[in-house]
Amino acid sequence: MNLVNKKSLLKLVFIISMLIPYSVVANKHLDQNIGYRNKYQAMLDNLISQYIPGAVILVESKHGRFIGSAGFKDLEKKQPMTTDVVIPNGSAGKKLTALLVVLLAEEGIVNLDSPISKYLDKELLSQIQYSDEMTLRHLLNHTSGIIEYNDVGEYAFFKAQYAQQNKITTDMFPLGFAFNQPADFEPGEGHSYSNTGYALAGVILERVLKEHPSKAIRSRIIEPLKMTSSYSKGVEKHQPVMTSGFFINETDPLFPTPLNVWVDTKNIIGTTATSDAPLASDVKDMAKLLRAIVRKNSVFSESVRAQMIGEKYLVESWGARFYYASDFYYGLGIWIEKVNGKKFYHHGGTEFGYFTQNIYIPDGDVSITAFANCGVNDHCEEAFQNFTFEVLDSFLNIKKGI
Repeated sequence: MNLVNKKSLLKLVFIISMLIPYSVVANKHLDQNIGYRNKYQAMLDNLISQYIPGAVILVESKHGRFIGSAGFKDLEKKQPMTTDVVIPNGSAGKKLTALLVVLLAEEGIVNLDSPISKYLDKELLSQIQYSDEMTLRHLLNHTSGIIEYNDVGEYAFFKAQYAQQNKITTDMFPLGFAFNQPADFEPGEGHSYSNTGYALAGVILERVLKEHPSKAIRSRIIEPLKMTSSYSKGVEKHQPVMTSGFFINETDPLFPTPLNVWVDTKNIIGTTATSDAPLASDVKDMAKLLRAIVRKNSVFSESVRAQMIGEKYLVESWGARFYYASDFYYGLGIWIEKVNGKKFYHHGGTEFGYFTQNIYIPDGDVSITAFANCGVNDHCEEAFQNFTFEVLDSFLNIKKGI
């Protein structure tokens, strides 16, 4: 063999040796993706029932990725559910409002720990007990004591919302139900989940910014993160179009919707532009937002992250925890839970006709984001939560009963 051929052979061997590791890694990822698909698609298919018309899930980690759908996105037309549908995120969108407040605080536009009387007029403040002691941080971590507006009357808020479903409603609308109601406790003296606190934060944002918070949300969060399928519902163009959500009234003949009939709630929920549930997006954008808050990146600073989820600012919580044996805290718009030595971050959301779940586990860079087009129904919610638990269990190695 001459020298030229020897050099060519050695070069070929070198190239092959360099390619083999990449080939092995690629095959491993392919195998993992196939494994995810086989496992999670079967679970998704089993979730669909007479109470859950359709569902979508995104599961991704450093080892693989799966996005799948099952059931129908439109019951009347029998249109199959697709993975790109956009839905209202419900309370899972609270992290968006909290993030905007923290970004504005970093710019010196607001102060998380100043009394809210700095931003609001006396007439409004006089209708909220202990408002002189409240701060933005109290509102965002649910330690303000302000009453939950959904607890005032028997579904009074939804009935009012249903009665004017063609009218855009902003934060003053739900806040009005909490005016002149007794507080649950003095600010800082307890923890009680309250959508009202976020509505009040939204009023503050609008008065400080002199425009609806949606514009600042778009310029400071949605566009920098390239959340191309997301928008503030009600006040921004619904593009992509928001998919239908379905609610069934099974028990109350006095409720605005008829008994035992699936009602499409898209036009009701889609006109509510409030800061306790501001966002509509697809599962990919939902996952992107939570991951960007928790994990270091070039868009948000470490000081922003510290304010939202740093241990210094966490408060002991109760509510929609996943495991009764966990350590459970609330930051700003996000629950932090630790079980079996693993920490994870989450916030779901329920609306009439919609149910979302949004989870991030730093260990393994795991995102689990799912939604169903049903909500405020025990059958729907129990089955969806059990489905979510089972997916999460597979990454946390949780045994039954924890």
